[in-house]
Amino acid sequence: MSEMTDLAPAELVMDRRPVSPPPPRLLEDTELIGQVAGSGLRKPPYLVRRRDGQMVQLSQLLYVIAGHMDGRELTAIAESAGAKLELRITPEQVAYVAERKLTPLGLIAPRDGSAPKLESVNALLGLRFRVRLIPERVVNALAGWLRALFFPPLVIVVLAALAACDIWLGTSHGVGAGLTALIHHPALVLALLGLMVVSLVFHELGHAAACRYGGARPGRIGAGLYLVWPAFYTDVTDSYRLNKTGRLRTDLGGVYFNALVALGATGAYFLTGYEPLLVLVLSQQLLMLDQFIPWLRLDGYHIISDLIGVSDLFSRIKPIISSLVPGRGPHPRVSELKPWARAAVTIWVLSTVLVLSVIGVSFIIYAPTYFAAAKHSLIVQLNGVAHAAQIASPVNLLSNAIGAVMLLLPAISTVLIYLLLCRGIGTSLAHRRVRLDLTLATARRNEA
Repeated sequence: MSEMTDLAPAELVMDRRPVSPPPPRLLEDTELIGQVAGSGLRKPPYLVRRRDGQMVQLSQLLYVIAGHMDGRELTAIAESAGAKLELRITPEQVAYVAERKLTPLGLIAPRDGSAPKLESVNALLGLRFRVRLIPERVVNALAGWLRALFFPPLVIVVLAALAACDIWLGTSHGVGAGLTALIHHPALVLALLGLMVVSLVFHELGHAAACRYGGARPGRIGAGLYLVWPAFYTDVTDSYRLNKTGRLRTDLGGVYFNALVALGATGAYFLTGYEPLLVLVLSQQLLMLDQFIPWLRLDGYHIISDLIGVSDLFSRIKPIISSLVPGRGPHPRVSELKPWARAAVTIWVLSTVLVLSVIGVSFIIYAPTYFAAAKHSLIVQLNGVAHAAQIASPVNLLSNAIGAVMLLLPAISTVLIYLLLCRGIGTSLAHRRVRLDLTLATARRNEA
């Protein structure tokens, strides 16, 4: 072992204070995962799973010190952690790390004995109002049965069969007859929507099964609101313990299961000749394409994130834009990236800003026309609901009600996005004004 240095890293610099018991200990059910594989950061972070399931990133220094907080005294923690890191660490520094670094992250109980605060991070454009639908125990059982579907030769066969199905539909058969049947029979539309919901749950099981295939443990399956749109989700945070290939398999597991649904519907068509089944085939592939959009928190976004090896790309938009301003040095969250990762994240940030800006401008330009058309269509749907109620037709009543909701959701969503953007811009301008006022006030006091 090389000679230990007395230089204390910046994370250990603190005010001198008396050390007092009790010794710091990681909260029960806190799990040390290890270093992130395939990271795009110059110094790959280390992961710790909190007792609430949320992942926390730590530097190697904090991770090693946390790993020795198992109830032993501060002096023992300092000696053992220092020996592993080849640093001279004092008990006072360990106490500082426990109180100022790890306790705010929800990894250590506060010194005053109060309940630890496990604050969740509200990610930009993240899912809100989550509710559990399928518990972790059931999800793991189902994932254990389904993980064999990721056997590589089988995956190749499925993708080849899907390509053949697309060629057949696009060149010789089509889905026109199935669409005509749906138009003339509203009950079939409801049945198709029901199958779509089932396929979305199966999509989530695909993520869970892929996570389990790689050796990680998936969590619960639930539902929430993405802006105002209802959406399903699967807790696969444990996939962060996997290598890059395992994480990408988990990201792609959902669309792979959509491909299985499409092939199943194709097989059912060949057995029955029932044309509406081919509309389900088409709808599954449209869902697959939709999932690859990289500018929203869909599967495509997570694929890009795992390919680059950088988590939460949205949090890097402001640092990247700031670092592109002439005369400014790179933001710390930019300089910590490897050169190729910095280039990749910059491309994603610029494309995201461009796409969202185009959407915003289009909303401003075409909003009056859209809302006028939506209002007219909504009146038609509501009249359909009233007529269905009069003739006591549950099928027509439900189909028209769903149509009305589907018209309202995009309008509400666009208004909500506009309000969120306005609030974000207003908050940023207010903070800038406060900083400017403080700077001017300081300058005046110095002059006086």
